[in-house]
Amino acid sequence: MDELPRVKQVSAGKRPWSVNVRWKDGSESHIDLTGLIHRSRHFRRFLQEPLAFRKIKVVDWGAAIGWENGLDYSADTLRTIADEQRPLSGVDLLAFEAKHNLNSAETANLFDVSERTIREYRSAEILPQPVALALRAMLANSAVLDAHYRPAVRRPRGRPKKSISG
Repeated sequence: MDELPRVKQVSAGKRPWSVNVRWKDGSESHIDLTGLIHRSRHFRRFLQEPLAFRKIKVVDWGAAIGWENGLDYSADTLRTIADEQRPLSGVDLLAFEAKHNLNSAETANLFDVSERTIREYRSAEILPQPVALALRAMLANSAVLDAHYRPAVRRPRGRPKKSISG
């Protein structure tokens, strides 16, 4: 069983509604909590009290982060957000294609784009967010890939060969 993530250190980030986290495993994350602040009725109070958001600390021996107003957020969910916000690149797409033995046409069908676009994505430093979202979903659960995969038959290039008939 995987060990639950633990926060070693946390501080408010430079950007509004962001936090810098140093995890117990030594890794670091810069996490944007804008969605949480705007969508959660509990965390929405920070919109009226932005300075209160900056008074953040590690609570429950690293199992969560918390604020002076009593709100807290679990390290496990925070790690999920950090992982979701990590940019994916063309290298990630290439690894996905190799793992699932996909050709350009099949990958293009999955993302509803042209094969040329897939070739461009393969060298991208950062994949577009909708592509990254879909890629993460397929990486997390192969049933998502199975639900959308359609085999693509590659036709040979060039003119059709004449058959020799006698």
